[in-house]
Order: sequence, then structure tokens, then C-alpha cells
Amino acid sequence: MRAAAGLCDRCRHRRIVRSDRGSRFVLCERSREDRRFPRYPRLPVADCPGFEQEMHDPMTVRTRFAPSPTGELHLGNVRTAILNWLVARHHGGRFVLRFEDTDVERNVSWAEGSILETLDWLGLDRDEDPVIGGPFGPYRQSERLELYRRHAEELLESGLAFRCYCLPEELAERRGAARERGRQPRYDGRCRSLAPADEAALRAEGREPVLRFRVDDGPIPFRDRGRGDLSIDGAEFGDLVILRSDGRPTYNFAVVVDDVAMEITHVIRGIGHLSNTPKQVLLYHALGAEPPEFVHVPMVLGVGGEKLSKRAGARGALEYREAGYHPAAVVNYLSLLSWSSESGEEVLTPDELIERIDLDRLGVSNAILDPEKMRWLSGQHVRREPATELARRLEPFVDRASLELGEKDLLRLAEVERDRIHLFTDAAAEARRIFGPPDLTNDDVADVLAARSASATLCGVEKAWEEVREWTRPSIGEALRAAGRTTGARGRDLFRPVRGALTGRLSGPELPDVAYALGRSRALARLRAARREALA
Repeated sequence: MRAAAGLCDRCRHRRIVRSDRGSRFVLCERSREDRRFPRYPRLPVADCPGFEQEMHDPMTVRTRFAPSPTGELHLGNVRTAILNWLVARHHGGRFVLRFEDTDVERNVSWAEGSILETLDWLGLDRDEDPVIGGPFGPYRQSERLELYRRHAEELLESGLAFRCYCLPEELAERRGAARERGRQPRYDGRCRSLAPADEAALRAEGREPVLRFRVDDGPIPFRDRGRGDLSIDGAEFGDLVILRSDGRPTYNFAVVVDDVAMEITHVIRGIGHLSNTPKQVLLYHALGAEPPEFVHVPMVLGVGGEKLSKRAGARGALEYREAGYHPAAVVNYLSLLSWSSESGEEVLTPDELIERIDLDRLGVSNAILDPEKMRWLSGQHVRREPATELARRLEPFVDRASLELGEKDLLRLAEVERDRIHLFTDAAAEARRIFGPPDLTNDDVADVLAARSASATLCGVEKAWEEVREWTRPSIGEALRAAGRTTGARGRDLFRPVRGALTGRLSGPELPDVAYALGRSRALARLRAARREALA
């Protein structure tokens, strides 16, 4: 629940907004809960006659990706970010990036930049994040400590939380004793009802308390989008630490405070967080908020079935950029590890994924990475690229300076290689083979050029290509065949000397493709150089 702008028109008390199941209710703070409606057990009604507004405008969908800046993102993390982004964009909502950086021992200084760089590479634009800001900032947990402290104090004052003075070694000893008796280790509640004098005595010993949230025994119902209604008994985990002795919040408390404050409507995250959900549901209710919709997606496992983990050395997402994968293919592949399009199509652009994403089609089984499938998808997305856009993507991978390539050369390379490559690095290798200086001293090439007919064949092709009006692959191919008819050279006698002259190799792409990529002036210059070599 959050304050609405202004005061109640009738009684001049503060106005409140409560969101519930896609509707917003505006009411006066003098309202009370009405338990006549079992479907909406927390729906307030107002004592004040000013409560006359009930607005059924659809709630803005707000999703968030909340990584810890402890290293590079791996593909499992990225898959979670992609799903949150797709759902937000599908509903015309907001995608939020928040850094959960309170684990100061594990944070690394460069991780935030790496995470932002990864999201930018994949085209996962944000509506709110630590850089661009937003209405619910700051977007780093380390900058929100006062908010957590304030909410923790409210829970303490309401009796929903209490101070616990137990030392870590004492708790460890009790956990060990519980295991020896065959019991589930859990906090035994001994600080739940301390008298003020007892607290004062413990403080005098120099003990700094943590703050614990009271969890009573009994079922805690919660719901997951893919698994339906679930429940766990509060006795399974006991009273929760929400604030450490140094004032830092624990994960479960901070994430709930942030999701409430940022009005997150859908929490889409890995299945590993399913066990956190009942704890968080209790905290949502304690803060007077309705829990968001929870969607827990299955794990992405490595090729050998191992769990992806930064600690275990999982390949960082940016390594796939360096390897030359098309970013749209990575988004396409990882999104379809979680759900399937109703049409069964596998090659989908980001816009198509946004249009078709359907949380009801999420799977519940873990997925295993298939690098070959992702490589194949990369090739499919390369083929869909306009040549000008593909040339732009190839530029970081091609050594233009040493190969002396202009923008037009790069564009022709993109046109020639678009239907052959899967990764951008493939084009870089092809560029070296096509544009690198041909080695005419190679024994095989030298033998071909030393043949009696080689010089005449090269001369005939040179003249034919000089007369080509439009330097296109069809016209280049037709002129090449015409030169063969004129000189009497056919098959290998025609193609091998020309290929050797252009590339210094006797195998490779189709000759019209090679000549087109080289450009007219470069191709003719190489034919002349090879002819001189043949005559030498």
C-alpha cells in the first residue's frame, strides 16, 4: 500500500492506494479491513464517505532483473533477464535492473559494468536502472539501507520482529545438537520474549543483536505460475533473520522491501528461489502488501548436465560475443529453453518473441545447453540481416587496417558471406582468406600458374571483367564463362589459375563471390600480378 497524492476530499485524511489483482483502490487512511469478501481477504473499505473511487485500470506490469555484482553473467542469469524483459515488453510495462550488492565480501568493482554491457549487447533495454535512474531509485541495495532499517523498525514496533542476541557459535552448536537428535535444525526461539532487563544484560556483555521476523508454525500457502498452489509449514525454517548485527539486511528481507517499494508485479526467477518464496510471502503480508505473481523457471544446465555457476567457472555471457554469436540468436535460444512458441517456430526475432511470449507455456524441466543449436540459430539470424547491418556487426571482428578494407569492401564481404557463416568470427577468417595478399609462390599455385595456358586464360578473364558494366556476381560469373569460351579454357583449366591469382589458394568460395568481394580494381590488379608471375 502506498500514499496517493493529496487528501481525502470528504474528511481531509491522507489518501491511500492499494493494488490487488490488477485493480487499484483509492481510499482514505481511516479505512478498515472488511472480511466479508473471502476472495479479497485484505480488501479495505472506508468508514469515510469519501471512499467512492474504485478504479479497474489494468496494473502496469513491472518486472525486474536483480543480479549481484559478483562477476560476469552466465547464460542462466541471462535467460532470467531475457524472460523478464520479454514479459515487460509484451505487456507494455517496465523492465527494471536493480543491483543486490549487500554481499560486500563477494562484490567485485567491475561486475556492474560487465552486467550492463551484457544487457546492452543483447538489446535488453531498461526503463529504470542505476545509470538512467527512475522514480523508485536508488537501484543499488547498498544505497537503500535506511529504507530497510526503517521497515525493520516498524516490524519491531508492531511485534512482528524481535531482537536476537544469540552468538553464531551458539547457533551452530544448537544446530549440531538438533542434527544429532535427528531433527531439522531451526532457530529455537529463545530470544522471542526477552524482558527488557534480560536484553540490557545481554547488551552489557557486548552482544550486538540481529533482528528476527516471527514465523509461527502452520501452513504457509503460496502460488507459482507453473506449479500452481503450494504450501510449506513455517516449522520448516523458523524465525527469519531480517537485519544483521551490522545493520545490513538479509536477502529475503531486502528483496521484499525493494519489490514492494518498486511496485514489482511479476517476480520471474530461477527455480532455486522457490524455497525463498514462502518466507517472502510472509514478509509481503507483514508489510501490508499483496505478493506479486511468482514465476520460477527451471535451471539451465551445462553440456554435461552440471549446474551453471560463476564460482564453478561457467562461461561468461560476453565470451559468446567475443566468439561471434549473433546477439538475437542468444536471446532467441535462451528464451526457447524456457517456453515454446505455439506455432512451433524456432527462429524468432526479438520483436517476434515479445509478441508471442506466453508464461502459460513455460516448461518445468531443466534444460541442457546445446552449443550447436545456438550456433545454428546464430547462422539463421545472420541470414536475416540486411547487408548494411551485417557489415556493421562484422566490423569489430575484421582487421580492416591490415587488410586495407573500406566501407564498400566490408559491405560486399557481408553480402558474400551472409549465407555461409554462422558466427561473425567466421567472416573474419573468410576476410583474411579473400583479402589477404595471395601467396603465388605456394607450390601448388605456382605449378598451376606455370602451365602453358595459364597466362592466356588470365589475360582473357582480365579483359572480360574490364568490360563488365555492373560489378555484380551474376555479371562477373557470365563474363568468366565467356572468357573460358574465348580462350578455350574449361573447368579446372579455367577456374584454378583464376582462383590462385585472386586468393593464392586452389579451393574456396565461388569465384564470382570472391571477385565481387574484392571489387573490380583489386581483382584486376591481382590477375595482372599473377599473369606477370606466370610469364616470369
